[in-house]
Amino acid sequence: MKKALFVWIIMVFAFCVSVAGHAEMKPLQIGVLHSLSGWFSGWDTTSLNETKTIADMINERGGITVKGQSYKIELVVEDGKSSIDGVAAAANALVYDKKVKFILGPAAFFARATGPIVTQNQVLNVLGYHTYTPEEIGPGQPYTFSGTAGAPGHFYSMVKILQERFPEYKNLCMVSPVGGIHPRLEKFMRKELGRLGYNIVGEWVIFPDDAVDWSPYAAKIKANKKADCVFWLHAITFHTGNMLKSLREIGYDKWVIVGSNAGPGTVDIAGKEASTKLITQTPVLNAPGNPPDLDEMIRRMEAKYGSGVDKILESSQALYVLAQIIERAQSLDPTVVKEKWESMDGQTVDSLYGPVVISGTKTFGIKAHAAANAWPGMLFDDGKISGVGWFGYTLP
Repeated sequence: MKKALFVWIIMVFAFCVSVAGHAEMKPLQIGVLHSLSGWFSGWDTTSLNETKTIADMINERGGITVKGQSYKIELVVEDGKSSIDGVAAAANALVYDKKVKFILGPAAFFARATGPIVTQNQVLNVLGYHTYTPEEIGPGQPYTFSGTAGAPGHFYSMVKILQERFPEYKNLCMVSPVGGIHPRLEKFMRKELGRLGYNIVGEWVIFPDDAVDWSPYAAKIKANKKADCVFWLHAITFHTGNMLKSLREIGYDKWVIVGSNAGPGTVDIAGKEASTKLITQTPVLNAPGNPPDLDEMIRRMEAKYGSGVDKILESSQALYVLAQIIERAQSLDPTVVKEKWESMDGQTVDSLYGPVVISGTKTFGIKAHAAANAWPGMLFDDGKISGVGWFGYTLP
C-alpha cells in the first residue's frame, strides 16, 4: 500500500512539473505575411499551413530557448492580397499595429514592398523565397534575410538536374512568369548558362502571373523546334498545371524542367495523361535523402489535407532556420539576431532541406543573408510521382 502511494505521489509530482514547465513558456509573436486572397492565394495558403505545422513541431519540442527561458511561437498572420500594395499594407499592419519584431515572408517577388518598412523599424524579415532583385535581398535591405538561396539556388539546382539526367541537352527554351523575370535575373541566367555550355534558343516565353488563356504561350514553346527541353524558372502549381495541359493538348512531348516547388496539385489541373515528362523541385514523402523533419512535416500535412497537397517549403523553411539563429544569438533583439546571422558566413544550420550553408555574399552583395540549400527533384510520369534525388550547388 505504501509503495503504491509512493509511486502515485511521484507520478503526480512529475505531472505537475511537466505542466509547470509548459506554463512557464512565454509567447514569441512572429509575423507571417502571406497572400491569402487573390491569384497567389492557393500557393500561400498551403505555405501558411506548412508554417503552422513547423511552429507546432518546434513548440512541441520546447519552443525557442533564450537564456534559459522557453518561448512558444505564436504566428500573427496578415494577408498580402496578391499585390505589391497589399503586401505593403500587410507589412505596415504587422510592424505598426501588431508590433512584431520578426516577419516570415512574403514569397515570390512581393518582398520588394517590405524592405523599406522592416529596415526603418529594425524588424528582422526572413523570406522563404525571392526572385533575385536588390529590393528583396541586397545592400539596401540589411534586415531582410532568406531561408533559401531563392532564384539563384533554384537555377543552379535546375542545371544540376540537366547535367545529371539529361547530359545531351544543350539547347533550352526559356519560360518565366512576368513577375518572376527581370533584367538582373535574365542577365545572370544568360551569363551562367553560357559559361556552363548551354544555349538559349528561340524566344523567351513570358506569360502573365494570373494568365487565363495559356494556348498562346504553349504555341510559342512548341514553335521553338531547336530546343531540347523547356527550362522554366519560377512557377506556382496553378502555372505548371495549366501550361502543361495546354502543351500536351497541342502535341508537345519534350521534357519540361521547372525551377519551383510546384507539386502534386499539377496533376489535378493538367490531368494524369498530360502530367508526364515533367520535373519540379518538390520533395516526395520518404524519398531517399529526405531529412527526418521534412518527412514529419509532409506526413502531418498529408494526414490533414490529403496526399495531393503541395509541398511549398518557403515560410516553413524560413521559420525552421530563424528559430535556430535566434537560439544561437541567445537574444530576441532583431538587431542582435541580424548581427549573429551575418557573422555565420560559411557555417551550416539544419533545415527542412537538410544542412544549409549561410552564404551568398558575392551573389547578393550583402554578407551572409541567404542559405544555400539542395533542392529535391519530383518526377511526373503519366500522373505518377516519384523522387529523383537531391541536387546541391555552391552559392558564392
